[in-house]
Parts: sequence; structure tokens; C-alpha cells
Amino acid sequence: AVVSTQSGHYGREASIRRSTTNLGDLTPGPGIEPPEYVISNIASHVVRNWKQLRKEFKSYDTRSKGWISTQDFRSAMRSNHVDISESDFSDLVHFYDSQSAGKVYYNDFLRAFLSMTTVD
Repeated sequence: AVVSTQSGHYGREASIRRSTTNLGDLTPGPGIEPPEYVISNIASHVVRNWKQLRKEFKSYDTRSKGWISTQDFRSAMRSNHVDISESDFSDLVHFYDSQSAGKVYYNDFLRAFLSMTTVD
């Protein structure tokens, strides 16, 4: 994925990286950049609807582990009208599931978007 290096976008990229917790398998691996073009397309919707998204994510997290499968993540996003192409979804999941474990830590996903509101 190509990520803009314009100074206006750099702060957002750094913010998204900082928003992850210190769980070893959560931090994106070397060279993995957030898919800026995908993030910018869904950011306003995610920020406006984060409470409903979190509620949906938690409904899939029946064991309260803090993560859901990538399939459940996709279902929750669709049911909350966050509609992106399969290719864009794949790029987004690749960033948030950099270890290819098949899971997304949903609070970190939401926290990344919410932190963007204070960057600009």
C-alpha cells in the first residue's frame, strides 16, 4: 500500500501507530504502514459511530478477550454501514492483524480513529 508522506498525513500515521497497546502481537511489523487511503475513506463514519461499532464488536467477543476474528470484524463493519471494497478491507486487516493471526483488537482499532480527531 502506498502511503502519502506529505507532512499533513505524517501526524495521522504516527497517531495511528501510537494508539496500539503494548501487546506483543498487536504492534504492526517492520515496514507495515497504515492504509491511509482506506482510513481516510472511513474515518468520519467510524468516529461518528464508534459507540455502536464497539457494541457490535463486543457482541462478537463472547469470551471478552478484546479481539474478534477478521470475519466477525468484517460483519460488524458491514452491519454498521462501513462499506469498503474487499481489497481495501484486506489492506485494513493486514495492518491491524499484522501477525496474520486472524484477529483484530477492536478497542485499538477504534482508539486509532478517535485519536485522529485531536491530531489536526
